[in-house]
Amino acid sequence: MNSQLLTEFARVINSDRYQYTESSVFLGEKMENKNAVFDVFFRKTEDGGFAVVSGILEIVDLIRILNETSEDEKRHYFDKIISDKNLLEFLVKLKFTGNLSAMREGEIAYPNEPIIRITAPLIEAKILETPILNIINHQMAIATKASRVTRAAHPIGVSSFGSRRAHGFDSAVYGNKAAYIGGCESHSNLVTEYLFDITSIGTMAHSYVQSFGNGKLAEFHAFKVFLKHRKPLGQHLILLIDTFDTLKIGIKNAINAFQDEGIDNNYRGNYGVRIDSGDLATLSITCRNELDRAGLTKAKIILTSSLDENLIRSIKQQGAKVDLFGVGDSIAVSKSNPCFGGVYKLSQIDNSPVIKLSGDIFKVTNPGAKCIYRIYQNEKAVADIIALQESDKELVNLKNSEKIALKTAHSNITHKINLEKNSYSLKPLLIDFVHNGNIRNLSLLSDIKKSQSYYFEVLDTLEESYKRLEFPQTYPILISNSLQILKKKLIVEIEKGM
Repeated sequence: MNSQLLTEFARVINSDRYQYTESSVFLGEKMENKNAVFDVFFRKTEDGGFAVVSGILEIVDLIRILNETSEDEKRHYFDKIISDKNLLEFLVKLKFTGNLSAMREGEIAYPNEPIIRITAPLIEAKILETPILNIINHQMAIATKASRVTRAAHPIGVSSFGSRRAHGFDSAVYGNKAAYIGGCESHSNLVTEYLFDITSIGTMAHSYVQSFGNGKLAEFHAFKVFLKHRKPLGQHLILLIDTFDTLKIGIKNAINAFQDEGIDNNYRGNYGVRIDSGDLATLSITCRNELDRAGLTKAKIILTSSLDENLIRSIKQQGAKVDLFGVGDSIAVSKSNPCFGGVYKLSQIDNSPVIKLSGDIFKVTNPGAKCIYRIYQNEKAVADIIALQESDKELVNLKNSEKIALKTAHSNITHKINLEKNSYSLKPLLIDFVHNGNIRNLSLLSDIKKSQSYYFEVLDTLEESYKRLEFPQTYPILISNSLQILKKKLIVEIEKGM
């Protein structure tokens, strides 16, 4: 094996050093077989609302890679980075034998809810911390931002094309996947298409037009040649019209080129123009009028140019004529929320619940092995409830009551939800994707189009007040009575020992 060539096992050890330092200690103290429960969750979002789950498929694939990689290949890597010989021999033989439960991709999640629950021998769970957070923090940041942008644009579609601004290969490829799950109708990345069978689209660059020279005649020639080569393939024929002057040159050249090449409303593919600078709303209105006067009423208008959800809403309010928004860096690299902030916290060790305290109340963790349920009333989501995994009895009793009064996860506020008997249901949100080291339910993750459809289905179950882009209503996140009691008990025990 070429020492400079990384195989897919490098994804497993894309880790911080301290996880292996700790593992060396655990091994020396014979703690490696202690059964650990870790939760992956986040504390807040950009707007104080929900997040969109993405990245679970790649996390499950990490476990496949760990379990399928040969001992020789593992040794090749660990020989160079692990000096503790006992730990080295342990890692060479290591496979994941535990369980991983997670929300589906496309699920809507809220702060402090367990998005992923890992139950496994301590070192197996510990070494996955950084690679899991690396995946989840990136993809959920992208999917969540895409959700904001696409909700602002609705019912107009959004195409994600931020590959050139993304932070590296994985950021571009899996970022476009996450953006698609978060509501984008298309994307531009070829590897994303290759991996996930989601067709990529593209138009042209200003440099393409400039390759034919400067000015009106050069642009017209560039358009004609483009149409001549692309028309027989039935491809998208979108002309970029702002290289020199959108209204004086660009739109006129586009119309003339369409007419000369026989492109009209009978063309079987999409055709139209893209505007990438200037007063997008005003330019789009004028271009729409020009295209319609020429009989090109089915010509599409695509608007780009550093768009985000706020600019999109403003452009729509100005009456823009637009069929698709192209959004790049504000989805690929969110300037306003560059860090998603997902965390990986131990909640139980050998059946003993553990808790992390903090001077910041929102950093106090929920102890124990937990599950998460969504409460629906008349097909609308009304609250989520975090419960202890072994305390389902109280949730069964919940179904027989008419009112629920439970405290939110990190405050003293009590939400009282009035529910009529037989009008509501509980849906468990964590699904077993790995059981005793064996992957299952992969069909729920492998089709990205189904994951996007699932996201839209879940979105439809939310009241509009929870979907506002500004000042969304706080969605109730409740903790069960038994979890409240356990949490208080552990806090009291720690405080007594101070």
